[in-house]
Order: sequence, then C-alpha cells, then structure tokens
Amino acid sequence: MPSPMSLSGNATQLADTSRARKAVLGRLYGRAPLPELVGLDSPLDLVFSLLNRTVTSAEGNTGLLIGPRGSGKSSVVQRALGMLESKHGHRAATATTVPTLNYHVVRLSGFVHTTDRIALRDIARQLLIEQDLENILIGSFADAFTYILNLLRSSGEESVPPVLFILEEFDLLAQHPKQSLLYTLFDIAQSQQTPIAVLGVTARIDVMDLLEKRVKSRFSHRQIYVQCPQKKSDFAEIARSALHVDTSNDGVAKSFAHQFNAQVDEILAAESVARHMAHIFDFGKDARQLLNLFVAAASQLSAQNQLLQLACVESSIAQDVASAKMQVLSSVSLLELCLIISMKSLVQGGSSKYNFEMVYNEYKTFMSRHLLVASAGGAMKVYKKPVALKAFETLVELEIVRPVAVSMAADGGGSYGRNDLLAGSAQSARAPKEYRMVQLMLEPGQVVELVLDRVDVPAVIRRWAQQ
Repeated sequence: MPSPMSLSGNATQLADTSRARKAVLGRLYGRAPLPELVGLDSPLDLVFSLLNRTVTSAEGNTGLLIGPRGSGKSSVVQRALGMLESKHGHRAATATTVPTLNYHVVRLSGFVHTTDRIALRDIARQLLIEQDLENILIGSFADAFTYILNLLRSSGEESVPPVLFILEEFDLLAQHPKQSLLYTLFDIAQSQQTPIAVLGVTARIDVMDLLEKRVKSRFSHRQIYVQCPQKKSDFAEIARSALHVDTSNDGVAKSFAHQFNAQVDEILAAESVARHMAHIFDFGKDARQLLNLFVAAASQLSAQNQLLQLACVESSIAQDVASAKMQVLSSVSLLELCLIISMKSLVQGGSSKYNFEMVYNEYKTFMSRHLLVASAGGAMKVYKKPVALKAFETLVELEIVRPVAVSMAADGGGSYGRNDLLAGSAQSARAPKEYRMVQLMLEPGQVVELVLDRVDVPAVIRRWAQQ
C-alpha cells in the first residue's frame, strides 16, 4: 500500500502536469501571449507609444501594423494592451457595477464585421451601451457613431474617455462600400474631437492602395512594420518561449519546471527537430507552423506522460513533411495513376510537352504488351479512350497536369490559364482538347514514391513506374 507521502507527491506531480499542459497549449494555440516576444521590441515600443499617447495626452492617433501572417502582429498588440493596463489600471466590474475604465478598447475584425452596420452594433456592445440603436441606425453612419461616443460621457464628466480601436484584417474592412467606418474613425481622430486611437492590423503591404482618396487624407500615414525572425536562433527561441513553464506564471513546482524545461531543451536540440525547424525557417518563417509541431505532444501530457515526448514531436514532423500534393495524389484511381506513369515515361523519352493522344498511346502500348502479365497479378484492363480522357481531365482539375501556356506572339494576343483544357477559349477553337499540349507537375522521383506508397498497385505497374 502506498504511503501518504507518495500519494501526496503523485497528486502534486499530476497537478503540475495539468497546469503545464494548460499553460503550454494556451500559448501554442495563441490563447495566451508568449512570455517573451523575440525580435519584436521595436514594433512593440512604437505600438505602445501610439496607444499610450492617446490615453495619457488625449491625442487622436492612427496607424497601421503591417507584417506577414505568423510574424507576431497580434502578439505585439496584445502585449502593448497588457502594458497599458499595467500602467493605467482600472477597477474591475462587480455584480452590481460596470467597470470604471480609464480608456476603452474596441476590437473589430474584417472576417466578422462584414458590413458597417454590424461593426456599429458591435462597437456599441463593446462600449457597454445597452440602449436600442434601431432608430439611430436610420441616419448616417457618422451621426450614429458620434451619438454612441456621446453616450460614453459620465454624468459628472464633460469629456469622453479615450477609445482604442484595434482593426484586425484591416484590408477586408477597407473593402466595405464607401469605407464609411474607416472614414469616420480617421476623421474623428484627425479632428481631435474625441481622443481615439485607430490601429489597423493587416498582412497586405499594398493596403494603402485600397483606401479611397478621402480616407487617405484623414490618415496619418504612420506605418509600423513587423518582420519575421531573421536568425534561426531567434526562431528556435520562439518555440522555447512557448514550451517552457515557469513557477511564477504557470503555478508549477520549481523541481517540476526544471525537469520539464530540460526535456524541452533536449527535444529542441534533437537533430530531426532542429532540421525541420530550419526547414520551416528557410521556406516561410511562420511561427504558427512552428508552434503547431508541438500541439500533439503537449496534448498528450498526462499522469503517464508528464513530460513532452520526442517520438510524438517526430510524428508531427512526419505529417508536416508530407506535401499537400502527395496527399491529394494518394486518392487517385489506378487509371489516373497509369496516365501519370505514362507522362513520366514520355518525359524520360525526351518529350517536355505532350497531349492526351500521346499519353494514351503510351498507356495503351504498355498495357497491350503486359496485359497477360498484369491480368495474372490482378484485375487489369485497357480502358477505352473516352474513359481515359475523363480521368485525364480530373488530373487537370487537381492541377497535377498543367496546360502549356500559349504566348501572345504565338496566339496573337492573350495567354490562357490553367483550365484551358476544360474551358472554351480561342485555343479550343484551333485544336480539340485531346491535342492540347500539357506538362506533368511532378518529378519522376515523386511518381515512383507515389506508386510505392500505394498498396493496391499491381506489381507490373510498380515495375513500370521504376523503369
């Protein structure tokens, strides 16, 4: 029978594991900020300065936070708002009172607020205005928005508290008709009527081209750029910051935190993990893709697995390495696979471009020569040309086969897109689709890998692919 001391120790370890799992998953999923923003000090200082001047000096400020997806824009905004809250604390709400804020924060997103009316309603909701806005929304957007700001005036105050507007997916909001929301916000910030700060967050570097001339004239043209990590060591530090647990922030025991963090460092130093992190860095530098590698391992933290497991991380890497194109190809039919092998044979024979007739002749020649052998190894037959053409069109739709573009000089004007084999065009008026030239978008090695990974491929087809 276990002693009370061991039961107490097991209970403590289980509680530490549960807290570590919750903290790590929260950071990996983006629900909780990372303890350290690696390489983002400069944009963080600029964003905090912009928002802080509105709160402390009642300035009207506008700006854009621009950077690639996964570069940390939302983390910068979240950290800046946290710093503001620490500096300008406010009394929290109770059961009978609303919070007394030194400032208000309103969050809008182009994904959610698809019209100005929806955005206006949510602005009122976030500002804790409970009055019926049906009659107000009948007038212009500017009048309704001004009325909402006036409702913020307390009975004993003559000024509106500062309001900070965070506009996620700013480029989608800029696509609203007439851009009334953006014009009204920028106009109020410029006129200094009400202390508001408007910070747009977007991944489009050409977002200024989306703004109307009247909206541009009210914008301060202050643009803050966020860059992805420039060094592989900084990229690895992002993962370390998300996976490490801390006694003060995460509530785990010091001995458990030391053991847990040592295991994290060992996993990050493993050759397979370091190689794949370098691969992600070289191709995209997307921190979200990096953090997703460790979600499965963190999800399996339990009483049996109290530390992250290297095998689980390597399993996630194996799934991440498999290309989307190869995953699509894993479900193609045997006929479509034979057509792909036929195109591979034509490429190896020196043909850089080919049409369906050439591919079908290659397929028919091989199948006629090996029909008896193939039949002995499984049910095989030579499909008729209309059936094969339908399979060929499926490969075009999957973008495994790409029609060869027709140059302007050769065509007399205009080039054609990837679905010219299927859609009608000037090119189709000249040649039937069976004779339009195409190219296979796979390397010979990928074709061999695809065939070898399939268990339903007859042996004769496997040998054909490996020739």
